[in-house]
Amino acid sequence: MKKFILILFVLVQLVCRAEYDSTYVLSVAQKYAIPEDVSNGDHVGTWLKTWTWASVGTVSYSMEQNFDNAFSINSSSGLITITDESKINGKVVQQDTLINLIIRTTDSGVGYELDTARIWVKENGYCKFVDFSAGSNGDGTKASPYNDLDDITWQTACGYFLKRGTVKYAEHTNISTHIASTVHPTIIGAYGQGRKPVFDGTGGLSGSECFYFGSSSNQTNGRCENIYMYDIEIFDYTFTAIKYNRESRSIGFYNIYLHNNDKNGREGQMAINTASLNDTTNYCKFEFINCEFDTSGVNVSDGASHVKIGVSPAIVTNSRFGVCNGTPLRFAGGNFGAFLRHSTVDSGILNTASYGKYNTVQLRDHNSIIEDCRLLNSSTGIMMTSPTGEYYMHPDYVTIKNCYFSGQGFAAIFMHKNVSEDNISVGHIYEDNKIVTNSIGIRYNKAKDLTIRRNLIVGYGAATNGITNLTQDINPDIYYNVVQGFGTNGIYLTVGSGAELYNNTVDGTIDCTGASSEIARNNFHKALTSVATESNNIDIDGIETANYFQDYVGHNYMLKPTAIEAIDKGHNVSPNPDIAGTSIPQGVAPDIGAYEYKAGATSNLQIQRNDQKGIKIYPNPATGIVHIRFDNLTENIYQSEWLKIIDLHGRQVFQKTLSTFFKEDQGEIDLSGIPKGLYLICFGNRMMGKLVLK
Repeated sequence: MKKFILILFVLVQLVCRAEYDSTYVLSVAQKYAIPEDVSNGDHVGTWLKTWTWASVGTVSYSMEQNFDNAFSINSSSGLITITDESKINGKVVQQDTLINLIIRTTDSGVGYELDTARIWVKENGYCKFVDFSAGSNGDGTKASPYNDLDDITWQTACGYFLKRGTVKYAEHTNISTHIASTVHPTIIGAYGQGRKPVFDGTGGLSGSECFYFGSSSNQTNGRCENIYMYDIEIFDYTFTAIKYNRESRSIGFYNIYLHNNDKNGREGQMAINTASLNDTTNYCKFEFINCEFDTSGVNVSDGASHVKIGVSPAIVTNSRFGVCNGTPLRFAGGNFGAFLRHSTVDSGILNTASYGKYNTVQLRDHNSIIEDCRLLNSSTGIMMTSPTGEYYMHPDYVTIKNCYFSGQGFAAIFMHKNVSEDNISVGHIYEDNKIVTNSIGIRYNKAKDLTIRRNLIVGYGAATNGITNLTQDINPDIYYNVVQGFGTNGIYLTVGSGAELYNNTVDGTIDCTGASSEIARNNFHKALTSVATESNNIDIDGIETANYFQDYVGHNYMLKPTAIEAIDKGHNVSPNPDIAGTSIPQGVAPDIGAYEYKAGATSNLQIQRNDQKGIKIYPNPATGIVHIRFDNLTENIYQSEWLKIIDLHGRQVFQKTLSTFFKEDQGEIDLSGIPKGLYLICFGNRMMGKLVLK
């Protein structure tokens, strides 16, 4: 028997992380499951780019590393299929085997990333098959499948595979006292070709779930562990579609699609371990990858959700949460963290100010990270709070980074003290985010050692305050932010002590009335009010903005070389780097404002597509020799300019005059010997593209 080779692939992201980046991560590791008994053409599942990646060119997919050529991937849809069944059928000698494929995801305008498709294979002896279209109920073999779930005796460590392209109406399945292991989990997946197996709740009982895991009467002994669900679609259940009772744990959901469930807005399309807040101290891992949720609570005006999770760690990666009459995603409590990455959450409720009802994400979990997400159309983008009653769990140590916020009617980021007894929330970091709002950018209260840095906060319409606080606030650090467009204040500190406001560009007012012991240094502002200690600040109204900023009217606040009262005129404070990722200082002292002046930098590192400029750079990725071709240039490029290759630390690794290439409108450069990685291509002072050396 041929052995299955297990390969661990680690992708190192070689992208400078500062300021919001809409091309942050192109792909992530994804998970699938199949039975050993497969046929050519069978669907494994669909590989997805991240929901947050803003494509520069055409996105395509290919197989970088296969398993005995047994699989293939559709270059445009990402569908992974079986192409040689003989390499799998009869070859699996263990109960559970993991196959790792390496998938190349390419954006033609940028480059590619490699990541792993992890395919769990159940050996034939542990597989049960279900075909809802079968005329009679069989014995669970592929030749004679079950046609219903009601008569199944659920055995731990088996794989239950449902036929694609089939529909089951008004199903209600209860699985309890089901303790599988990490090595031999229970799988609920799909087989064959076509649409995911569908559960249609039409005609079902109003109080029935599609899947109920655990036991309400014996919650501890009736719990479930190590159950993974793949490629299932559930819709039109009046009640919750999937419910896990306490104290279930080690559960995974992959490529599932839930929509139009929980119509009356009870707990959510999925309710996970929500029975008791005492469970917040338990380690109960739940994972979601490539999941989609749409339309919850259609019969109510508020109170609905897609997913409510009462335990941690809760790990949600590359998933989409759509329209919801309430809060789409609720991390309702836990000490081990909520981790939301590369996901889009769009409530569909534009600019509502009812923050108690419509929050894109509710977060009560300590030690949490929300990273590279798009959070849209609600009252608040992220609302951090605690339960009422005796549970005072204002979350500590929360990081929110590289997220895009828009369409919030109350605040994009809101740290909310629910009751007066709530603990002071410690150690939050909000960094590299972009906030576009007609209300408040960041509002926080009862915080200690909060860091707000390198954010772009843009107000419009009736926007009031960019950054503001309320009630207790101890030692906040507010560094290298750009805040503009707010009618009341850019930064407004009403209470608290020990704030440090360094190197912000605030096209508006900084008002610290009511706070104490604050320090403001190296800021641009239009007014500076009631600041205890201040130095090295510049009033925008007192300067000729055309001499200071690249494009003041267009809100590009990068410094010009003529900003003589800003460059090297800052107080020597420690924060590093600036909002664009530039190390500080570039000169003899820090500059004033959010951008450190760097010779040759004329924009916010906006990469121009080569093909739009009539410039082709190939191959990309390259191993050494790189060709450059000029065809029908649409702008002037001077022969005296230099072609420069720069690494992500700003170091120049290659340069050559462009005149070398103009005789034949093409040429080549030899980059052999330069370390592997991601590089920036510059013509003069213009950033023209990215180059990957492999």
